[in-house]
Amino acid sequence: MRLELTEHRWHDLRTALAAATERFADLLLSCRDPDLPAIGHWSVAEVAAHAAIVSRMQAGFLRSPAAPLGVPEIDRLLASATLGDFARLNDAALRAFPERSPEVLARDLREGVADVVELSADADPHRSARWLGDSRMPVASLLAHQLNEILLHGWDIARAVSLPWRVPSAEAALAFEVFLVQLLGGEHTGHLFGDGSGRGRRLRVEFRSAHTTPVVLVSGEGRVGADPPGGGADARVRFEPGALMLTVFRRTPLARAVATGRIVATGPRPWVAVSYLRRMRTP
Repeated sequence: MRLELTEHRWHDLRTALAAATERFADLLLSCRDPDLPAIGHWSVAEVAAHAAIVSRMQAGFLRSPAAPLGVPEIDRLLASATLGDFARLNDAALRAFPERSPEVLARDLREGVADVVELSADADPHRSARWLGDSRMPVASLLAHQLNEILLHGWDIARAVSLPWRVPSAEAALAFEVFLVQLLGGEHTGHLFGDGSGRGRRLRVEFRSAHTTPVVLVSGEGRVGADPPGGGADARVRFEPGALMLTVFRRTPLARAVATGRIVATGPRPWVAVSYLRRMRTP
């Protein structure tokens, strides 16, 4: 599904990324114990290091796509990775970049994001760029992926250190539309989804929110994709973008988002929406 991005929306994305980066850096600098566990087996410092590494990777894909991180072992993994390889890839990248000082990581993240913003300043946001797993994504999607990483991992760190963290609807909507929909609806996904994409019977779910353009996400019968809205959807989901982000990336239970009315499923077979969200695979 081709990305439709107005000049105003492109400006909003760049502004949101810069603002979220500053909030993340300030949060990190306020942490008294960066060794606290945050998510999985990662500490607060390791989560921050991952976010900084990803910003360097995004800039690398824009500057030197054949060697985005400049570490041959990691660059080979970036080119061949599937979603199932990401845990191994992330751990290898953390070993290759061992810095864990919050002050240095906050600086590295700011510099990495500044590079991404500068390198994309004169680019056509719709232009295809090389990305993970030898896939191709619009330039704008690299920025939206970085925004997604910062919103998500800021939530991880804030929860670990008992500090507040907002996932604003407008920012999460940009991550959903410009990154996630483009990822799921891309024509050139390379190795990213491996051989397991689109298994099972076809599910078609229409997603709508006050902040996004309606889209039908499809999975099954050998296809993962995104289509314009139309007839034939099994279910319709009305969602608050921040809640959907935290649900899709397995930070909060789907049942909680449904119980609070932040995700609502209707349509001929509303239970299909639950099946789709549980089936969804994300980086």
